[in-house]
Amino acid sequence: MVWLYVLPVSVVFLFVFVGPLIYTAWTALHETSYYQIGKFTGLNSFVRLFSDSDLPSRIWTTLVFSLGALVIALPAGLLSAIVLNNLHRFKRSVRSLFLLPWLMSQATAGTIWLWFLNPNYGPASAITKSLGFGPTDVFSSPTSALVAVTLMTAWWSYPQAMLLFLGALQTIPEELRESLKMDGGGIWHQFVNITLPYLRNTIVSVVVVLLMLYVQMVTIILVTTRGGPIGSTETLSMRVYNQMFDKFDLSGASATAILLFAVNIALTLVAIRFRRKESL
Repeated sequence: MVWLYVLPVSVVFLFVFVGPLIYTAWTALHETSYYQIGKFTGLNSFVRLFSDSDLPSRIWTTLVFSLGALVIALPAGLLSAIVLNNLHRFKRSVRSLFLLPWLMSQATAGTIWLWFLNPNYGPASAITKSLGFGPTDVFSSPTSALVAVTLMTAWWSYPQAMLLFLGALQTIPEELRESLKMDGGGIWHQFVNITLPYLRNTIVSVVVVLLMLYVQMVTIILVTTRGGPIGSTETLSMRVYNQMFDKFDLSGASATAILLFAVNIALTLVAIRFRRKESL
């Protein structure tokens, strides 16, 4: 009976996760020509990866993009969850509005923002031109392009944090809030002394989930900038895509993908360690 439950899950896990991981590692250890795997070359693809002069800038771009989106999406999700949790009228309508960005696919969200910020016919340019500032050509500058894709990503992903926070907020005993009110505590005291302690583990989980999402995100960047201009928005995940489909460097893309996998493992281990300390 135990194997009847374990076997299907194990088969899916091997097929979806272990198999592709082994194939990626195998590809990284071989010479490739387009999508054909050639002779065994050992760690040559990893040597090329870490000797690439562009790698530090791609890692820096990944960090700025991921942490920047996290700094925006985390408090936005928490604030939205608190508003929804204390809302008594029109709760479903407001929740639907808050969830609207996340209901779109990344490709749809990126396309909408690409149209909105288009310097020739986008609504943003029409607004800035009417105010006398000229068109909004945000994708032509490396700094503004990175800021733009970071804001788009945070806007698209904050509802995920909101849902997780909302579920955690609904587990807080109402008696604690009532006791604090009777002792003269205000909204700020309630937030610091009750809400944050109860949400501590949830905050850690949300940080890990969002960071893993941002580190691996491709679609919004692909739709809007494709990693440009001059590589300013090419994160490690976008580098994998460009190596795979633009340069046809299968072994190099596999090596970068293994590096991304290691980053995700590190994030998970840090989260597990932090949660264990909190439980103790």
